[in-house]
Amino acid sequence: MANTISGQRQVSVGTGPTAFLPAKRNRTALIISAPQTNRFTLSITPTATLDQGLTVYPGTLPLVLTRAEHGDLVARAWTAITAGAQAQTVNVLETLEE
Repeated sequence: MANTISGQRQVSVGTGPTAFLPAKRNRTALIISAPQTNRFTLSITPTATLDQGLTVYPGTLPLVLTRAEHGDLVARAWTAITAGAQAQTVNVLETLEE
């Protein structure tokens, strides 16, 4: 089994298309928390559009993506957009192979 390192950070999701996560070839897993308020949409396109991608709703379980289950999708760059009137913060945990 490869050595891995995990980290946690807070990411701001804006009211317009926002760079959410950069591409990382060695990323093996992502866990993205549900927002406190207002849904947000994640996309692998350069300009996220609300409700055209993976939409995460308040009060739901976190979004979990793994290389084993979702292939290279987990390693791609992601953009996001919130439905709220102002930016909101979500927590992201990621696991990387060393």
